[in-house]
Parts: sequence; C-alpha cells; structure tokens
Amino acid sequence: MFSLLTDFVVGIFEFIVDVVLFRRQRRKRGHSNRAFSEDAKELARLDLITLTYIGLASVALMLFLSFIAGVPVGWSVAVGIAVGVVWGVWRYMQLVNRP
Repeated sequence: MFSLLTDFVVGIFEFIVDVVLFRRQRRKRGHSNRAFSEDAKELARLDLITLTYIGLASVALMLFLSFIAGVPVGWSVAVGIAVGVVWGVWRYMQLVNRP
C-alpha cells in the first residue's frame, strides 16, 4: 500500500516538473507565457493520448515486420523503437514550438 502511495506522489511530482521544464523551454524559444493549467493540459494530452497512439503504432510495426515481412525479431524491435522515439520527439518539438 505504501508503495502505491509513493508511486502516486512521485508521479504527480514528476508531472509538475515536466510542466515547469516545458514552460522553460517555451520561454527560451521566445514564446509567450501561457497559463500553467493550459501547459499542463497540453502535456497531459501528449502523455496520455499521443504517446499511447505512438506506442501502439510502434508495436503494430514491430509485429508487422516480424510476422508478415519476415524481418528478424531483433531488427523489428529496433526499428519499432526507433520509429517511436523519432515520432515522439517530433511531436514534443511541435508542442514546444507551438505559439
């Protein structure tokens, strides 16, 4: 029970730190400050919805490459992870650069 509560508190703290760092990146790029709640909403949407879709697409790509295209499992996992990382970084940078 204590572990569950600790994970919950750490998760909230991590999200707050993510929002603060996101706001700092936006400020350094010269974008105007938005409300903290608006930035938190954008990051929550990125974390919950966008990254879930990216993860599912990466897994689908891995399964396709492994079972249908006949690519070795190691290579299909590596390609799936690489595509997911590039796509996730690209979406995050779009979010940072949005006015």
